[in-house]
Amino acid sequence: MTDGHGGLLIEAELTVDLPASTLRLHTEAGRLYVEAPDFAALRELRATADSDAIESLRAVGVDGPLAIDTPVLVRVRGVPVARYDPARGAGWLADRLGIGPFRVDLAGVLQAAVRRRWP
Repeated sequence: MTDGHGGLLIEAELTVDLPASTLRLHTEAGRLYVEAPDFAALRELRATADSDAIESLRAVGVDGPLAIDTPVLVRVRGVPVARYDPARGAGWLADRLGIGPFRVDLAGVLQAAVRRRWP
């Protein structure tokens, strides 16, 4: 199957096991969804992305293990908290938090935090 630009479109569903949590990744309609049970899982994923293995790749000229040219939606407890759109910049808040190129959805972050307290 190809997308509208002649590239390969891959539909996938997988689970990423981290030492203290699990993330679910799936694609739907040309978008990648990252489903996290809580914000700690996202911090754990970020720590993994900043690991020595990634630094070794950068040292030999590879920016990262995977270049994503697909929109990404990150959800915590089912609520959208961040988005990546390859055609847009990160935005002011994401730059301040150091999580670019993702754009933060502040209302979603607050809603996900409230869901932790009152399920």
